[in-house]
Amino acid sequence: MGKRGLFGWGMVLVVVAVIFFLSGSSIAAEFSADLLLKQGGETMTGKVYVKGDKTRQEFVQQGQKQVTILRPDKGVTWVLMPAEKIYMEMSSQEDATYDPQLDPNIKDKAEIKLLGKETVNGYMCDKYQYSYHDTSMGTLTQWLSEKLNYPIKTEYKSPSGYMLTEYKNIQEGNVQGSLFEVPGDYALLSLPGMR
Repeated sequence: MGKRGLFGWGMVLVVVAVIFFLSGSSIAAEFSADLLLKQGGETMTGKVYVKGDKTRQEFVQQGQKQVTILRPDKGVTWVLMPAEKIYMEMSSQEDATYDPQLDPNIKDKAEIKLLGKETVNGYMCDKYQYSYHDTSMGTLTQWLSEKLNYPIKTEYKSPSGYMLTEYKNIQEGNVQGSLFEVPGDYALLSLPGMR
């Protein structure tokens, strides 16, 4: 796996961390959408599929499709590279799946403000801002869809950078369960520090 492959894995792992950070395990939405991710000077687009607490996202990075599947019910995240038919498996530890709305101690860690309601991509949302007491963590703003009970836009600002995640062209329902499984003909790639 050359420079292109390693760069691609790095970008996927960044995206995995963002989605872990933003999504919670008690969500019961079912939809697919176009996914927009902006970080620094880079913009990536792809698709996202959500079914209950399962999430799948697909990106084309440097001409290669990459897929990330989050399975909180199994305690794992899978990163797939379809061109090579290989995948990595990572443990989804409690701190990796952090979502401020699911943290019972969030009031001790951040000041929370409901900034009002806004319509985002056709969905009425409650707009929440989390200003962390630890200034190195910055602020996180979520637009939580009332109908989907899912954040469809998230903006994160910290001294280390800026990130925006947004779901567009949302199509509710009809998400196949097979999208959240590793195909049987894929081989597991083992890297140090990962299962």
